[in-house]
Amino acid sequence: MKTTFIILLCVSSLFVNAQNNAGEQYTVLAESFRKSAKSDSAIFYFELAAKEFKKSNNTEGLANSYNQAAVLLTRQDKYEKAKAYLFNALTMGLSLTDTNNLLVATTYISLGVVFGAEENYSQSLLYHNKALAIRLLKLGENHSDVATSYGNIGNIYHRSKDYDRAIEAHLKALQVREKLFGKTGTELIQSYTNLGNAYREKKAYSTSLEYFNKALQTRIANAQPAKEMSPSYKKIYEVYYLIGDTANGDLYKAKAGE
Repeated sequence: MKTTFIILLCVSSLFVNAQNNAGEQYTVLAESFRKSAKSDSAIFYFELAAKEFKKSNNTEGLANSYNQAAVLLTRQDKYEKAKAYLFNALTMGLSLTDTNNLLVATTYISLGVVFGAEENYSQSLLYHNKALAIRLLKLGENHSDVATSYGNIGNIYHRSKDYDRAIEAHLKALQVREKLFGKTGTELIQSYTNLGNAYREKKAYSTSLEYFNKALQTRIANAQPAKEMSPSYKKIYEVYYLIGDTANGDLYKAKAGE
């Protein structure tokens, strides 16, 4: 009887491992299709991976598959299906012993993105802030993912036209990135650009130009190619035109290659 039990246990273990391996293989295929911009195929294989992980009770694999499929569905504007997968992923993540895990944070971020796409900004902020709380808890204040969460929150405030809070969030992201990457790290470019955008909307054009120029100087310091410089030149010339400085507007427009 004991020998039979051991054999059954081994067979069961092999079956679970086979399902996990199948799930991992489907995940690799899905990632490959995503990289080649074949979203429908990527979603298909993430869904197959989810089925295999579900059979083997692989909670993390299942939640990750749902998360990844939902990101792609959101980009296709299939918000309801994306949310269905994300709420399933959230249930899986919250069933783990540590409910404040980074997998749950990832799901919260994706929910923030999809609600933001639906212009439900209060719900979007709710989930982005939940993600931030977990990242602060698990990663500490000085981590690039924490900066990304501050940036996400700033972007939602910007889209809801709450520019003061957008600036507050983007400044926090900038502070973290400066500590991690120094004053000339390319990671700062996004924060500078976000701040320039927010100040432009507030009609604080001199401050807007200051941040857009910082983004440009950071690109120059990192010897980025001309095509990478163009977005910063464009931001700058648009502000010059807004303040009626046609001469500088024309100068930077020419630098942008337009």
